[in-house]
Amino acid sequence: MAASPGPLPVLLPDPARVSVERVQLAEGVVVLVAGATGETATCPVCGSSSCHVHSQYGRTLLDLSWQGARVRIELNARRFYCRSQDCRRKIFTERFPSLTVAYGRQTNRHRELLKRVGYALGGQGGFRLASQLGIDSSPDTILRAVKRGGCPVSFPPVKALGVDDWAWRKGQRYGTILVDLERHQPIDLLPDRESGTLEKWLEAHPGVEIISRDRAGAYADGARKGAPQALQVADRFHLLCNLTQAMQRLLERLAVALRRSQISEAALSKDLSSTDGAGTPSEAPVTVSASEPPKLNRHQQQSQQRRERRKARYEAVRAADQRGLTQRAIAREFGLTRKTVRRFLQATDFPEQAPRRRRTALEPHREYLEKRWAEGCHNASRLWRELQQKGYTGQLSRVKEFLQPWRSQGPKPKLHLHKLPGLRLVAFWLCKPAGDRKEKEQQWVQSVTNDHPEITTAENLAQRFRDMVKNRKAGDLDVWLESAETSGVPEFQGFAMGIRRDHAAVVAGLEQSWSNGQVEGQVHRLKLLKRQMYGRAGSSCCEPVSCHSRVVREATGRPRRW
Repeated sequence: MAASPGPLPVLLPDPARVSVERVQLAEGVVVLVAGATGETATCPVCGSSSCHVHSQYGRTLLDLSWQGARVRIELNARRFYCRSQDCRRKIFTERFPSLTVAYGRQTNRHRELLKRVGYALGGQGGFRLASQLGIDSSPDTILRAVKRGGCPVSFPPVKALGVDDWAWRKGQRYGTILVDLERHQPIDLLPDRESGTLEKWLEAHPGVEIISRDRAGAYADGARKGAPQALQVADRFHLLCNLTQAMQRLLERLAVALRRSQISEAALSKDLSSTDGAGTPSEAPVTVSASEPPKLNRHQQQSQQRRERRKARYEAVRAADQRGLTQRAIAREFGLTRKTVRRFLQATDFPEQAPRRRRTALEPHREYLEKRWAEGCHNASRLWRELQQKGYTGQLSRVKEFLQPWRSQGPKPKLHLHKLPGLRLVAFWLCKPAGDRKEKEQQWVQSVTNDHPEITTAENLAQRFRDMVKNRKAGDLDVWLESAETSGVPEFQGFAMGIRRDHAAVVAGLEQSWSNGQVEGQVHRLKLLKRQMYGRAGSSCCEPVSCHSRVVREATGRPRRW
């Protein structure tokens, strides 16, 4: 369909050089047929002007949608002769810089919109939004638009800098994120978390007065060499994390003794008496006699085989230590981490793995099954039919597998023994203020501290340290360090030794208001954006700043500072 020639040229930029000749609708797509209006064109090589037309050809450009309909521009471009004798190009095509780039298949505004969508949502998410907006695109096209984005170079000086690591690939490769703590903005990403990389960055950007960081030695060394004038501040959250890790190492060393003193679930319930609701003594669980070992299913047999392999490796590590090998050499010989080797050597007995209770669809019906089993109904098929009436949709084989441990324990199910929770969780409870613990957590704390004086001493130290950090009692640090060093608990002695090495930064962390809280938030944002494009927009697209750094900048709506 034709339109009046008056307002049509405003549909495209630079109406002095490009005009819309007609608008037509083809298969739901709005087609703008446009042509050049200038009489001359400039050679892109020598810059001379020419009016001698060689030929014409058509270019197809994608443009922004119009009322939800896709828009395509059919542009009639011209080729010109270059009459300059010194120019190596004899024929050139006229350029339309305000409309599109050379060899481009999109208009500039279409490409800019895709870049903004890619910064906000990534490739696949941006493609879904663009499709709803009537924009022709693909995930790869959006990511290419993101990669072509520029990096401004102007920046204001940064006085307070937050430093933390983030994972390119968890457990294998890490980078470093730098955040302006005053402006709450990420400013750069470093390709690794080595001290030399941070040192070079600080030397290239002088003026940093405050550096908030975690307890990593590489960051401490890089900050000291790269910005010796800056005050290093140890993050208080990471101090408490290190405290919990020290407590966890203690529990790992005593794991065997702890599991020997497991308490039943009945002892952890609110009714801690030894009688049931009617006032009669509760029936003791039936144990398995030594002459009748329980039958193991296939999964239990595989678990037993894995335990035997772990125990053989544990004994081999202990034997290698007896031969005089260092922990580094042992780790290299057996393909273990030094943390695992150290845990094996510190343990007084083979450290068993914490039992994992797999939650199945039968867990909501456990109480009913225990009741029916106690009543004498041991027929799995009958119990399965009864559960079906209660809404259970699983197979009969699942019910049989669920009841198998009960059959090996005798005619009545063993009252569910409450297994020791994960050592990391127990360590968190021990470091938690007593007033904030739940009743069950407090009972666990009492059970492990009553039987193990070493854990009692550690809990006392943990509570004092937590109170000191929470209330910013920097003057109590030296007193606490002396108590930890003379406590006789190796894990807390090592923790105190680490604080001694980082004493100035820890004191500054207790005195200053700076922290890495907002840095952790930026790391979380980076994780979300990275996973939206993971494997599709790596750091090779831009130097020296990675594509992910630009993603974080553009997602905040603020330009890059460095």
